[in-house]
Amino acid sequence: MPRLNELIEILSKPAVNERYSHSKATKTCKICEGPATRFRDTMSSCEYAVSAICQSCQDIYFHDCSLSEEAFSSI
Repeated sequence: MPRLNELIEILSKPAVNERYSHSKATKTCKICEGPATRFRDTMSSCEYAVSAICQSCQDIYFHDCSLSEEAFSSI
């Protein structure tokens, strides 16, 4: 995950964490504050349910650490 340090820095900001409840209520992203209504798959939707991070931000910060379907099925 090449942008891990950047993500940690962003998520460490109090303002970002304070947006969690509002983001969930308004279906927006706590990082970019953009809409969070479309997700690529169930895992991405579940990630939003936990983190309030939209698909675009998930793509930016998580894109290379996604489990392949084969790897996931073996867990």
